[in-house]
Amino acid sequence: MDLDNQSLVQTISLLSVGLIALVIGIQKLLRDWRTTKAESDIIQIMHTEIERMSAQNTTLSNALGSLQQEILELNKQITKLNIENNKLQEEVSILTLELDSFKKLVAQRNIS
Repeated sequence: MDLDNQSLVQTISLLSVGLIALVIGIQKLLRDWRTTKAESDIIQIMHTEIERMSAQNTTLSNALGSLQQEILELNKQITKLNIENNKLQEEVSILTLELDSFKKLVAQRNIS
């Protein structure tokens, strides 16, 4: 009888240890599954954000290209205006010289 009790205690102990190991294993699997699910969710969010940023980058790139074209056009206009300004300054200088010559001529006639 003592042997049967001892055998029964050992069997119950083994079953208890097995059950505890099974519960711990299931808990670990659930924890790992939750972690994997969270990581998968984060990766999905990051993928969505990268797609959004890619679309925004394309839009910004197109806008930047347009702005660069406008800057080139404005630089051409500035160059033309600078050339025109230089010509006008030359004309003003010539007119100033002519005016000075005219004033000298008038002054000489008034003296004579």
